[in-house]
Amino acid sequence: MNEHRSPHDTEIEGAEGTVDELIERAFQYRGDVTIQTDDGKSLTGYLFNRNARARQPFVQLFETGTGREVSIPYDDITHVLLTGRDAAAVSVRHFEIFQQKRDEQPQTGMNPLRPQAE
Repeated sequence: MNEHRSPHDTEIEGAEGTVDELIERAFQYRGDVTIQTDDGKSLTGYLFNRNARARQPFVQLFETGTGREVSIPYDDITHVLLTGRDAAAVSVRHFEIFQQKRDEQPQTGMNPLRPQAE
């Protein structure tokens, strides 16, 4: 993989690395990200694609609010921030809480999630 370096400081919540590494972390994140560019723009949305091997490497995101598809060249990126809630992580946590409550229920042979017939 190419090791692209922006002429600016690029970060994910204080993390350092090449633009490639930071974009990959942002891509694995399942919430909105904010990408700041060297022209002072700040774009927030869901990062759905990236291509570090393209002639001019780029990321693509669906912009929050408009749903507009935006492409941003790696060379224009100055900061990458994880700004939105990671919905999948929240779902995993809810499932863990459900499992914990289920495991704490007395073993009666009854399903604690179904209402009992009267």
